[in-house]
Amino acid sequence: MSSAARVQAISIPRPWADWFNLPAYLLVWSIPGVAALSFYYLNQTVMAQPLNWSYALISTLPNWYIWAFLTPAIIKLSRTFPLEQDNWKRVLTTVHIPALVASMLVHSAVNLMLFRTTGLHDEVSLGLYRVHFFTRIHANIFTYAAVVGLYSAWEYYRRYVGREAQTAALQVQLAQANLRALKMQIHPHFLFNTLHSVAALVRKNENRLAVNMLGQLGEFLRLALENKGQQEIPLEQELDFLKRYLAIEQTRFGDRLKVEMDVDNDVQGAYVPNLILQPIIENAIHHGISPSMDQGIIRIIARLQDDVVSMTVADNGPGLKNPERLQKGVGVGNTQERLENLYGTQQDFSFRNGSLGGLEVNIRVPYSTDPIMKLPVEVE
Repeated sequence: MSSAARVQAISIPRPWADWFNLPAYLLVWSIPGVAALSFYYLNQTVMAQPLNWSYALISTLPNWYIWAFLTPAIIKLSRTFPLEQDNWKRVLTTVHIPALVASMLVHSAVNLMLFRTTGLHDEVSLGLYRVHFFTRIHANIFTYAAVVGLYSAWEYYRRYVGREAQTAALQVQLAQANLRALKMQIHPHFLFNTLHSVAALVRKNENRLAVNMLGQLGEFLRLALENKGQQEIPLEQELDFLKRYLAIEQTRFGDRLKVEMDVDNDVQGAYVPNLILQPIIENAIHHGISPSMDQGIIRIIARLQDDVVSMTVADNGPGLKNPERLQKGVGVGNTQERLENLYGTQQDFSFRNGSLGGLEVNIRVPYSTDPIMKLPVEVE
């Protein structure tokens, strides 16, 4: 699915559509009617006046039910001519004020006919119509304004939530695109180094080792393709990748490369960024192991510490002499960028001279048994 299609798929429920319920709608409009009826009852009781229940019921509840009938039209008008910051004066004077007057005229006419039908009026006249119109003019203005105001507030909230959802979706898609680009930088780098090593073995007529290295490379690529597009995988799979990669490097270096793995069982299922350790180990071999003829050691440690997965890669090479050179490297730079894209400030990436004498790199990410980046990155 394209980015545009994903954004368009986000929708926020509109009023009067998905959740409209007629009984509940009428119940809401009954509340001010019951309040008016209660006020009439209390007023008559305090004034020691007789109660006319026919007048009380006809003069209170129907007033609000008429507005319940008019409200959908007002909502449709407000939706067609929304009150925006740059046009509210024009819309108010050319749309809503005329609509307000029309609504009050209709309201007064229906009220008058209701009074006549129930026998509260003996006749229908212009004078009685004016009485109905001006008696409730303030309440009717307030009611119309409340309907328009509440709908405008809801519409503003709906648009705000929609924009937030679209922004979040675009941020996810941007992060995925960025992560995909970073991963595509790692794969050619690794492949170039491996094929260069195969070529070197062939030139030295070490064909058996070259074939073995190509076999290990093929197995590594098979595992990588099985997780095509996945930004996060269980640490157990990440370590399986590393074993394939290190098998390739051990074919190159033979006894000169020793690998030590110390991984807690309770951290094996934690999700970590795909191929997050490979470029770090590649740097350790290239800068720490390769320049020396002595046996090199790569130590990989993974621990669970207070809901944080701590992964450490250490070597016994010459250690850290030029931090800026290390920070500008493709592998290290991509690792830092991927961690920031996935975890923000909840991750930590650091390096120092460690106990083995060489460089020690530590990566800390939040512990989770589910991937944070739910949607896989599409890989063409």
